[in-house]
Amino acid sequence: MDITAIAGIGILSAVLCVIVRQYKPEMALGISTACGILILTAAITMLAPSVSAIAELTEAAGLDEGYAAILLKALAVCYITQLAADCCRDAGESAIAGKIELAGKSAIVVISLPVFASLAELVTNLIKTV
Repeated sequence: MDITAIAGIGILSAVLCVIVRQYKPEMALGISTACGILILTAAITMLAPSVSAIAELTEAAGLDEGYAAILLKALAVCYITQLAADCCRDAGESAIAGKIELAGKSAIVVISLPVFASLAELVTNLIKTV
């Protein structure tokens, strides 16, 4: 699915939500969520070649494959967090959306701890050799 189709689905869903919200506000939220999930699925499908390219580059550079996994996990957390927060904002719950974003940021910090530990070890080794 190309970006024009995704944009068309988004615009069509937005118009449908505006029309439906006048009569059944709870249905508009469902339409918005379904559209968000559909677009997220299309985006993930579009990213599949990038995932394999990142894995190949990591292998070619001789880096630990765990770094690529951490990068991809963090990217997934970002997408899921953004989708959930936007759905909450659409429902008028901006406070909950903010908490979801905070939880997403915390999850990224936890996911990236092995990279920070590796970096700290590298810096420590460089300082010892100097």
